[in-house]
Amino acid sequence: MSTKTAYEADQIQALSGLSHVRARPLMYLGSAGVGVTGLHHLIWEIVDNSVDEAMAGHGDRIVATLHKDGSVSVTDNGRGVPIGPMKDGPHKGRSALEVVLCETNAGGKFDSDSYKVSGGLHGVGASVVTALSSKVVAEVRRDGQVHRLVLEATKVGKGKPATVEPGVATEALHPVKKCAKGDTGTMIQFWPDLSLFHDEHGHSFSTPQWSLRMIADRFRHKSFVHPGVTFAVVDDREGAKELHEWCSTGGVADLVAEMTADTGTVAPVVSFQGEDGDITVDAAMAWTVEGRDTSIGFANGVATPEGGTHINGFRNAVTESVQKYIAERSMLKDKEAPPNTRDIFAAGLMVASIMLPGPQFAGNSKSKLMNPEATSRTRGIVMPAMSRWLEENPDAAKTITELAIAAMRSRTKSNAEQKAVRELLGKGNKSRSGLPAKLRDCTFKTDRPTELLIVEGESAGGTAIDARDPSFQAILPLRGKPLNSYRESISRVVKSMADLILSMGCGIGDDFDLEKFRYDRIVVLADADDDGLHIRALLLAFLYTWCPGMVESGRLFYALPPLWTTVHQGERVYLEDDAAMREWREANPSHKAHMGRLKGLGEMDADELRSVMGSDRKIGVVNIDNPANLARLAERLFGPKSDLRKTWYLERSGESLTIGGGS
Repeated sequence: MSTKTAYEADQIQALSGLSHVRARPLMYLGSAGVGVTGLHHLIWEIVDNSVDEAMAGHGDRIVATLHKDGSVSVTDNGRGVPIGPMKDGPHKGRSALEVVLCETNAGGKFDSDSYKVSGGLHGVGASVVTALSSKVVAEVRRDGQVHRLVLEATKVGKGKPATVEPGVATEALHPVKKCAKGDTGTMIQFWPDLSLFHDEHGHSFSTPQWSLRMIADRFRHKSFVHPGVTFAVVDDREGAKELHEWCSTGGVADLVAEMTADTGTVAPVVSFQGEDGDITVDAAMAWTVEGRDTSIGFANGVATPEGGTHINGFRNAVTESVQKYIAERSMLKDKEAPPNTRDIFAAGLMVASIMLPGPQFAGNSKSKLMNPEATSRTRGIVMPAMSRWLEENPDAAKTITELAIAAMRSRTKSNAEQKAVRELLGKGNKSRSGLPAKLRDCTFKTDRPTELLIVEGESAGGTAIDARDPSFQAILPLRGKPLNSYRESISRVVKSMADLILSMGCGIGDDFDLEKFRYDRIVVLADADDDGLHIRALLLAFLYTWCPGMVESGRLFYALPPLWTTVHQGERVYLEDDAAMREWREANPSHKAHMGRLKGLGEMDADELRSVMGSDRKIGVVNIDNPANLARLAERLFGPKSDLRKTWYLERSGESLTIGGGS
């Protein structure tokens, strides 16, 4: 029996631009989501507008301030957003400032006169902030006056629930005070609508979860990509203002020097700067003592974690220069093939920043640059500079070329090992089309994103099979802790991680192909104790090292199993960690029942485990906001130097490893 419902004209909704953003924020925030990362994305949108002004040669200081009331303001000393009335079009007579803040397809980046180079492409940045905020205040300093505009999200109509219209001008644009004629710039202050942003548990934030560390990391790296521009953050939330600022004069060469400070280099940092018509390249590279191939790219100041045509151009240029240098000096034995790109970059760390008009990115996340001209232009700038550097630095050139030749010879000797590895991954263990026997695959008969659940322990894996939804959840139990694969040979990695590699179906290393990944995401189910955190970290190291782009694509998730449990008023209560347990006790002071510490997933029955992997689960996603920071962190946490890990721990804990005293 079917139920007929009316479908008439009054059921068709035509949402305004900002209302559509508010109704579908993920369409505009993309992979940033509506959690903490998405919340900070609002700051980046406003900051990027100020950066575009600086790239156009107007302004050299950008300051973000965290206020006591939860708002954030971004101030620059650029030209100031135009405030005059629009002269034609559908917004004729309306202030240009209001149009920029309230219309999703408005901005100064659609023509090449206002901004020859910019990180923003679609004119939606500032308007998205307006749409997702309860209030926005804009102040523009131009022509000796400070002009102010106030926009608020206002309830309209009498329906239930009431409709919210964002970006309603509650204080029309007007001058509020005088300023010096030479004082120009823009200040945008916004109060995010917290009902639109939530934590990993799906609960709306009660207060804005601003992270000073996240903002500081972003600003520090932007200072390298935009040398000469000062980025500052003021934390005014606790009463006493705290100022942090960053400004680089050396560009990305300073970033490479900083990133290699922990590992040390075998030769000085090589720096490349040049212009080719309307394209500018700033790049640098260093070969480290015990490094790994790391390539980091930026296009118009936007991080491109998946690389792109500018990275290809850089790597081609360096490869050809080094190969030519080796050939001219007859450094190879008879019948030896020259080192390839993989050999030359085996211990190399490179950063390439390109500025170009009309950047084309793959997808909304801007994670990969696609402009074909970026390859040849970058190559044309880098190759002569690299060749000249090799000629002028014979000692460093000898070291680098010998490293490349050694890597080539090591790779050549390991061809048999590589072939054996490929055969293993190709054949599997003869179980069910090459899939490991331990894998309990899903049926893929669902519209939900499919998941490969990596479960700590054989016993937990068995219970998880009963607790899962087999239509979209596959189970792979782990036995013991994974290998720290950050610096391991491929043969040891395959031996340790064969079941996981086969289950993913996308290969590893040079054979890795993200398009062949059998699932939509990986979810790690590990205990809530330190061992569980260690397992999560080791799996992250494996995916980051051997499956390039997997972590950056947002496909790695982790479950948040409860650590404490008790029975309250006849119902079982689960609490995720010590802090949650203390908070719950404070809220329930008369509770006398036993508070039990859950030792692990293996001790849970199927019903209990559903709280970890079912519809009410608590789950987090690994987001990579800054690829340069991740590369440095990986070296510190997973590399061979234990003192780097100790230093990292002490920086965050404030504790000391010194025991006892004495004189």
